[in-house]
Amino acid sequence: MFSPKTGPPIYRAAMSEDRFCFLLSCLRFDDKDTRAQRQTTDKLAAIRVIWDIFIDNCGKMYVPSETVTVDEQLLAFHGNCPFRMYIPSKPAKYGIKLFLICDSKSKYMLRAIPYLGKEDTQPQARGGINVGHKITKDLTEPYHNRNRNVTTDNWFSSVPLVTDLLHNCGMTLVGTVKANKKEIPQEVKETRTRMVGSSAFLFVNDMTLVSYCKDTSRTKKKLVYLLSSMHTQPTIMPNGKPEIICFYNETKGGVEAFDQMCAIYSVSRKTSRWPMSIFYGMINSCVINSWIIYKENQQTIGSKPIERRFYMQNMAETLIKAWSGKRMFNTRIPRTIKTLINTVCNIPLPVRDDQAGLTVMADSRAPMVRCSLCDRAEDRKTRHRCQGCTRPVCPQHIYTWCVDCPH
Repeated sequence: MFSPKTGPPIYRAAMSEDRFCFLLSCLRFDDKDTRAQRQTTDKLAAIRVIWDIFIDNCGKMYVPSETVTVDEQLLAFHGNCPFRMYIPSKPAKYGIKLFLICDSKSKYMLRAIPYLGKEDTQPQARGGINVGHKITKDLTEPYHNRNRNVTTDNWFSSVPLVTDLLHNCGMTLVGTVKANKKEIPQEVKETRTRMVGSSAFLFVNDMTLVSYCKDTSRTKKKLVYLLSSMHTQPTIMPNGKPEIICFYNETKGGVEAFDQMCAIYSVSRKTSRWPMSIFYGMINSCVINSWIIYKENQQTIGSKPIERRFYMQNMAETLIKAWSGKRMFNTRIPRTIKTLINTVCNIPLPVRDDQAGLTVMADSRAPMVRCSLCDRAEDRKTRHRCQGCTRPVCPQHIYTWCVDCPH
């Protein structure tokens, strides 16, 4: 990152490599003195405060469409963590599991709940309901009774969840269902008499169950079960699939697409501290959410939005510009770095004004060296440096003015 040959210049314009490593080693998100007491009741105590602020702001800044998606995300982490998960189907396999709810159309991340271990999944901790039931209901809480639909996979979907969301929360649900659920009758599980591409519908109260037979190979057939409280008719689309399956395929990828965007341009770094892994995930989510808001605002005014990578570059330059401007007037910064800051951030270089005098700065950490303007025989030492050319100058060659001076 900080290599003059291969690293992008924006990193060296922002700070030095030593400064960057120092900040990473010292970065903390809570009071270490009270952490042990808070961890007895909250495993996420090391980053809980900033996490709650982040989730609260994500929900406030965006109004989702009529369809949302609930799924899981795995933040890669191989270190010591009391709630680290192993999911072989994920690319990272080991990491911190998060349950997300995203807008199905824009992929904006609305809320997230971290998985904190088995203690949170005990029946007494969740009121005796299914884990997926509780997670889905908690994630969709801000959108209850607002006529929205939630799409889930078979880990979350269940008949009690559909009933609860429909009658108590004013939401519909569309999701796949596992074949071993007791609510699925044996008649719709039979594959011998089923033709590939056929659909069997079951209507019960306010729910619709569809069993779709698809061909997985030349000799095997597989049944896919979907449950919906949104659809009430056995509609078959022109492609031969039920309307429920087509709707599910259109809205199921909200969280998966968001996770892919996080992986394409990620700020994650190798770390042995799990709060840092969550912090990197928060930064990735913030950048994507802000880009989605920017893109929709540009479309509203009829302007074409820029690509996400250019948006991220512009945002990074804006964030470092204020600090880089201060580095310009640091006498200990090499001239090459100041030229780099001028190129990256478009900040003008300090100019020496010979008519008004030398602009100088005294640094208590600077070594005592001989004045460059005095006679060598005088051997006059000084800590003052010229702000323009960084040459050492003694008090005899300093020009100072008060704040009311016309200069």
